Amino acid sequence: MSAYHVSFFKNLVSSDGHPFKCLQQRIDVSDAESAAEATESASRAFETLYGCPWNLHADSIEVRLISFAKSSGCPSCGAGTWSES
Repeated sequence: MSAYHVSFFKNLVSSDGHPFKCLQQRIDVSDAESAAEATESASRAFETLYGCPWNLHADSIEVRLISFAKSSGCPSCGAGTWSES
């Protein structure tokens, strides 16, 4: 299992007319098999926190891998002990 930061952003326009992304919420998921699973888990947590679907508060989601779980071998070839943080 791997850990992810899942960030929810709202697209806004600054007072001088420039678009920017405003962070609405960041949820850390520590036990996901994939980025898709982390997104689903964080989306459920966001909806529980706010009481409505996440896309009513945010326009986009970004997922960032923060650590791989320790493995008995390299994910490519299976050799040696492999981990990355």
